Amino acid sequence: MNRNLRLLGIGVGLRMFGNALYFPFLALFLVNQLHVSYVEIGIIITGVGLIQLPTTLLGGALADRVERLRLIIFGLVAEVATTAGLAYAFSIDSLVLAITAAAIGGSLTSLAGPSYSAYIADFAVGAERTRGFTFFRIGFNAGYSAGVTLGGLLVSDLGFAGAVAVAVGIVAVGAAFLSVTLEPSPRDLARRTQPLPSESAPAPTRSRSMRESFGLLRRDRVALELLVAFFLASLVAGQWGVTFPLFVHNVLGISYSLLGIGLALNGLVVVFGQTVTTESVIGQRHTSIAIWGLGLYVVSFLALGLAGALGTLPVIAFFVGVVVLTVGENLLTIPQATLPSNVAPKEEIGAYNGAFSMMAGIGFVLSVLVGGVVLSLTANPVLIWLLLVAPAVPAVLLLRHASRRISPDVDRA
Repeated sequence: MNRNLRLLGIGVGLRMFGNALYFPFLALFLVNQLHVSYVEIGIIITGVGLIQLPTTLLGGALADRVERLRLIIFGLVAEVATTAGLAYAFSIDSLVLAITAAAIGGSLTSLAGPSYSAYIADFAVGAERTRGFTFFRIGFNAGYSAGVTLGGLLVSDLGFAGAVAVAVGIVAVGAAFLSVTLEPSPRDLARRTQPLPSESAPAPTRSRSMRESFGLLRRDRVALELLVAFFLASLVAGQWGVTFPLFVHNVLGISYSLLGIGLALNGLVVVFGQTVTTESVIGQRHTSIAIWGLGLYVVSFLALGLAGALGTLPVIAFFVGVVVLTVGENLLTIPQATLPSNVAPKEEIGAYNGAFSMMAGIGFVLSVLVGGVVLSLTANPVLIWLLLVAPAVPAVLLLRHASRRISPDVDRA
């Protein structure tokens, strides 16, 4: 694997170590300390997320027009600055200031999101591209696992604002590390060395305008079908981020400490299992891998609801559910990360990744809103999860249909 992809995974691990010190506990802090209702949490997170979505799409287009590496560094610096603002907001218990910092920070960071995927795609193709995204994900989750384990202790000892302040320093270290160690991608270097037009050399080929790029994607029916399928999958998988901790703590009665351990277990299963999972499916179709992963999410969530209804062995159900869910996550992430770059024309990898990232973001923010509404409407644990996994059905149907229309080489992990 290319050295830069390994360094990128390490740097992202540092970034996620900082983020995971506080983000998994954010909803619980808002509910139990600032007394925000479930529905209000859904509205807040949905609102902040919706503000970020246009910048994700714009970031994808920019990734095809400026250097990927510069966008990555810009996003990290912006994240450091706005996380510091978030720490200050929580130190004075200002929900308005916290929302403002999160909205600005998320929007600026989202500009860089598609550049990570495009940067990886520049260095690898085929199965090596799948492996490159796998290492990125391992670094991401290694940092998450370490951060969430320490985060439970920091939130208890330093308070939520103190944990966010520590996160600022760690994210800054990650930003500095990547700024010093990463090299420009082959495409970035090509842009730097592109000759100026002269009488003996023709002018470089004109890049498509952003309007032309988005028009190309709009006419790509297979890509659009995959886009909707992954949006629906994100609507289900996104319940892990906020609804799952709320359900586990407030319905199953799992303590903060056990919740932190369980969330850390998620990261450990990724760190030690993602490579094995990826290698086991190399050569399989991405659309099939996505269906298998989504199916495990559904099994895990419904089993958790059943455990809540029966009221027996909730701790065991929680930990087993985390493992099953994470195996599904390991599977689903492979096509989510790789397939957008595979289906994209070579000159539009950034734009396609931006569009897919935006739709995944819409799925996540809507999952939070839907989760908050469902938790408020019914106390029946089984019904809660039946409603929340319902989008998996059309997602599977779309993936099966797309698999018959997409080239096997493009669809192969």
